[in-house]
Amino acid sequence: MNVLRSPSTWAWVVCAIAFASGVALAVLVFLERDDLPVAIVDQLPFYVGGAVFVPFLGVTAAIILRRLPRHPLGWIIMVAAGSIILDTAARWIVIEGWYLAPGSLPGVEVAAWFAEWSWYPAMMALLTFVPLLFPDGRPPSPRWRPVVIILIVWLVLATVGYAVYPSEPADFVDVPRAIASDAAFPLAVLMVLTPVAIGTGWAAVLVRRRRARGDEREQLRWMLWAAAIAVVGWAVLFATGVAGVGWGDWSPVVAILLGWGPLALVFLAVTIAIVKYRLYDIDLVINRTLVYGALTITSLAVYGAVVLAVGSIAPASADWRVSVLVVLVVAIAAYPLREWLQRIVNRLMYGDRDNPARAMSRLARQVADTALAEDLMPAVTAGVGEALRVPYVAVVPAGSARPIAAYGTRTSEAQAFPLVHQGEAIGTLEVGLRARGEAFSAADRRVLEDLARQVAGTVRAVQLAEDLQASREQLVLAREEERRRLRRDIHDGIGSALAALALQAGNLRRSLPPDSNGAEERVTRLEGGIRDAVLDIRRIVDDLRPPALDDLGLAGAIHERADSLLPGRTTLDLRTRGAVLPAALEVAAYRIATEAMTNAARHSGASSVLVRLDAGDGALRIEVSDDGDGMADTDAAGAGAGAGIGLRSMRERAGELGGSFEVVTRPGGGTTVRAALPIPPEGEGAGHDR
Repeated sequence: MNVLRSPSTWAWVVCAIAFASGVALAVLVFLERDDLPVAIVDQLPFYVGGAVFVPFLGVTAAIILRRLPRHPLGWIIMVAAGSIILDTAARWIVIEGWYLAPGSLPGVEVAAWFAEWSWYPAMMALLTFVPLLFPDGRPPSPRWRPVVIILIVWLVLATVGYAVYPSEPADFVDVPRAIASDAAFPLAVLMVLTPVAIGTGWAAVLVRRRRARGDEREQLRWMLWAAAIAVVGWAVLFATGVAGVGWGDWSPVVAILLGWGPLALVFLAVTIAIVKYRLYDIDLVINRTLVYGALTITSLAVYGAVVLAVGSIAPASADWRVSVLVVLVVAIAAYPLREWLQRIVNRLMYGDRDNPARAMSRLARQVADTALAEDLMPAVTAGVGEALRVPYVAVVPAGSARPIAAYGTRTSEAQAFPLVHQGEAIGTLEVGLRARGEAFSAADRRVLEDLARQVAGTVRAVQLAEDLQASREQLVLAREEERRRLRRDIHDGIGSALAALALQAGNLRRSLPPDSNGAEERVTRLEGGIRDAVLDIRRIVDDLRPPALDDLGLAGAIHERADSLLPGRTTLDLRTRGAVLPAALEVAAYRIATEAMTNAARHSGASSVLVRLDAGDGALRIEVSDDGDGMADTDAAGAGAGAGIGLRSMRERAGELGGSFEVVTRPGGGTTVRAALPIPPEGEGAGHDR
């Protein structure tokens, strides 16, 4: 009982019935060909093809449903095969009950009417909905669900129109139509959208292919490979038919191979992809198909061209000896031609695997063309991935499990190549296999080992650059902290002492009698000298660090500067979130903000300026936007012909601390200056902005 309920069992039943009915129809037409109309006999190759192809559909559905009983594609294929069986049965009834033994079977006219249109919904389901829902039984995305509904409605209406509208019969021209109505013409017209519907189904395959990863990408490769061969087969069949090319006794065989064969190939690919997409080596299949297909077409073209040329120049000499000579020439040229085609196909599929020099040159160019240091490692991984057509490349430093740069999507299988520079292991180069279970060839490994040596040098250079930047940041942080300490010590120590001396000198001057014999003048000069020293000390202290930062805090200092530069024109959004910032970050943020506001006040003609400051997510972000005239000839990094000393200074201050800086000029006018300064871990935590 359980066996009878199994979907795969029903699919096998469909397969058996399809084979039996298809063979019965083909044998009947062949044996009675002398008593049947030419229009029916001419369909014999397609009856034979149906006897092979429709059971093949049943096998496809059975295999899919055995592994995945609820897979929608298995059910669609099985139902389509069942409807084609009904079409075969209807044709048998018409041939037997109308032509061979008239009146022997009932319902002949209804069967003829059914046979005229029943193939259409089955073929549309196979050619439209199978690619649309391949490989997981769902549309590519939720946005495609309305497309599926529209296609279903269209197929129902077009089928009704095709079935009811009294069009000219294709096969049984002398059998009256059982059902016909001119009112169905608007629905029948919908059949002109058949190419659009099929194209929509295959467009879904292309959409999936573009964004697919891993297993699904391999499944779609099977489908597209089979579809490409099917298109070529159908194109050849159509072109020869239009050109009136006859195949003689081979016409039925050609019709079967080029008509039904490509469709069978597509569903073979569907089965392999859904059930076990790595059942065969698809890369090798595609590679050999391309090479030998191109070789065959080229050889036939050369053979035909030479024979036609010889025949037109010297018709009398175009006998069998000329043909033999041409065959020998083509055979001799076939080997170098195959080698040339193999190199082209290998480069398309495997990149520069067979040309290490080109791979190294490509990587060197990619590194040389990278302007920013942070983009260097992504460029290296992308260069390796594109050079060898691999799905994933990553650079993993020694002592870490996380890559510092990656290209593509990580695959379940990858091979690691050591990165060694001057005898020191500095990491590994992880390269994803092109397909699951397929190891790299010896040629692939040689090229990857050569590339790994070049990548190791680049990785080491990047590491040294990062170490240098880290040292630079530490120096800047230490310098500003030392300046803050010096300012505080000088202000609170030497400055206070000198101020006290000046006060004592003033008291001494006022306590002297009027007749002090010049002592008052000398004390006055002493007092002035002390006050000048105090002013010098204050000037030195102010040069060490903006005093407003210590007096008002970062937010207060920016607020005071905005009121001074742009009174009434500034909107401030300052959020320090209680972070205790290193002195270097405070100074850099203050200098960048004040310089940007100065530029807006002096050069842009802005009527309003927005200043944002936010300390969160491990970075201090500064943004100053105005509605002025903008800045010409300045790129996003704040460089270019229009960049002055102020912009360069802001960019350098951000760079010293490992931060980023950009200037954006909006098309409608106005400029935005943005900077992001990373907050060291010790600079994050509870505290207050003074």
